[in-house]
Parts: sequence; structure tokens; C-alpha cells
Amino acid sequence: MKKIILFVGMGVATIFGIQACSTSVEDTAHTTSVAEDKANIKKTINGFYDKLNVIDDGDFSKYVLYTMFNNTAQEYDDSYLNNVVEKWETQFGDALIDNKLQFANKLGTYTYNPVSGTWTKVANANAVVLKFPSVQNQIAVDSELTLTSYTDIQTSYNSETIWLPKTFDITLKRSGNTVFSMNLSNVTFDNSTNFSMPISANVQIYSAPLTQNIVWQRVTSKDFKFTYNASTPQGANSEIIAQVTLKHSDYANISSKDDFKTISAQITEGNLKIAATMNVEALAPITDPTDAQVNNNSKAELFYNGQKIGDIIYKTVNGKGEFFVVYFDGTMENTDVYVGDFEQKIKDIFANYLD
Repeated sequence: MKKIILFVGMGVATIFGIQACSTSVEDTAHTTSVAEDKANIKKTINGFYDKLNVIDDGDFSKYVLYTMFNNTAQEYDDSYLNNVVEKWETQFGDALIDNKLQFANKLGTYTYNPVSGTWTKVANANAVVLKFPSVQNQIAVDSELTLTSYTDIQTSYNSETIWLPKTFDITLKRSGNTVFSMNLSNVTFDNSTNFSMPISANVQIYSAPLTQNIVWQRVTSKDFKFTYNASTPQGANSEIIAQVTLKHSDYANISSKDDFKTISAQITEGNLKIAATMNVEALAPITDPTDAQVNNNSKAELFYNGQKIGDIIYKTVNGKGEFFVVYFDGTMENTDVYVGDFEQKIKDIFANYLD
């Protein structure tokens, strides 16, 4: 859950924290005042927090709390689920053998009996279905996990053979209602080296009420594109489009920032967007770059409703790197005025998980 939370929050968190830019804002026709621009930034970020509250109150969050935090101390505890899975493997054998999921050999519908502590199986030619009580000491079998359309491909990492999924559909229901689902498709690898490089993948994730779409694709042998989109029935869309250019296509020997040429990204939250680029090739050899070196080799522009409202620059303040918004009238302020309390906001929203 924490990974999902962090991934959802990455759009706004990175808007003011990962890139720097040139120090001037173009003098073009501007239809809003700086005060209005500041208000729009604040409104967008508050809307993002509102969306996180919707996610926290959603059915997937409730399921996680009910299943894994259902104890007197309200602390994370997955021992019951682990015990249920271990009993399944004791009866029917390991699900993973030699780094390969035994999907075809495990087809069937399995139901856990909490009284006897055993599973029963009936035939199912197309899916692996696990039915079980959501929590310990519960008789009602209200959870259902279904895996279908599973295929995999042999890959190699550090001379070890690993079978990775190419396609699958997985759905988790509680009392007949879908609380989580995931679809994987279009997964391909480049196996020209002893490192299997993923060159395409499509992922759709639904964690009620949040829908996420992820696309990874190789454009050329050295250029890759990552697209992430997240939305809820209420609230603005979040989107990240990132492009990475490598210095070479020897994927087995990509080990550090020295192997990257450039990184660019467009990060959007509702009507607020940052467009950023970084010359990694120029900055990577510099152990401790100056503010000027960072700003001369990277750029980030801030837009609202398609209109540029400022740049973001990097400055060292009291020995610490900080990011500042430079508005169209030349004034600037630390981005902490917008996201300085980001960590605390996340802790407050997801207090049930993070306390």
C-alpha cells in the first residue's frame, strides 16, 4: 500500500523537487497576475491532497485495513494471509518452481475452510481462483482472488534464468465487489545481451477508486518512454511522461548515471504542468556541481492552463540545495511554501497505515 501511495503522490512531489532550470521567464502576454498564479498552484496541490483522501477512504484502502490491520494495536500484520497461503502450498505444492509460476498446473477453484484449516478444489479450466475469509476467526468466505490469461517468457539476469509474466489478469473481490484488479499486456524484451531489457509493457491497475495506466516503450535502441496516468471519479488527472536517452545500447552494462545522456519529463496535475529536461551526460562527471552548472544543464518551466507562469531554479541556501519558483515578473520564492509540509500531509492522510 505504501508503494501505491508513494507512486500516486509522485506527480506533485516531483513537481517542485527533481529538476532545475534557467533563471529567466519569457516576457510574453500574461493573462493572470502573480497572485493568481500562486493561488492556482496552491489550489492544484490542495486538490491533489483531496484526491489522496478519496483514495484513503476507498474500498481498496478499507480492504487493506480490514485484512491486514485488523488487530487490537491496529498494526500491519499479514501473518493470517501468509498462513492461508502456506496451507494451500502444503496441500497442492509450490506455486513457484525454478523461478516459474506453475499457472497451468494449478488451474482450479480453491476454497479455504477456516474451521478445518484446509482447502478444497473443484475443476476450473481457465483460472486459478482462491476463496477465503478476509480475516482470521471469520467463518464467512468473503474474499476472492482470481488469476487468468497468464503467460510468461524466459529471461536472463546475471546468468540466472527467470520466467517473467507477459500477460495476466488478476482481480480481488470482497463480498462480490472488485477492490483491486491488474492487467498486464504487450510485454517484450530485448535478449541480445545477458541482461533481458524490457522494451515494452502495458499495465492497468485499479485499486478502488483509483485507476492507473502505465506504458513503457522503447522508441529507438537508446531512447525509452514512460507514461503514467492516474485518475479517480472525483478529482483531476495526474500524469507523468518521461523520456530517457542512453549513451549506448549495451543494456547489460548500464550501471550508473554515467550511462545516461538526457532525461526529460512532463508532470501534470490537473491544470498545472511542469516541463523539464536535464543534460545528465554533462552533470554526471561533476562530483559537486555548482548552482550555475546545475541550472545551465537543466531546465524546468511551470504552466497553468497552458500558459507559462514561471521557471524553477536550483539554489544552495545555508549549504542545502533548494528549489525556487521564478514568476513572470521576476520575483521568486522557495517551493517549500507549496510542498514544505508534503511529508506531514501524507502522514496525516494515511495515518492508519503510517503511524
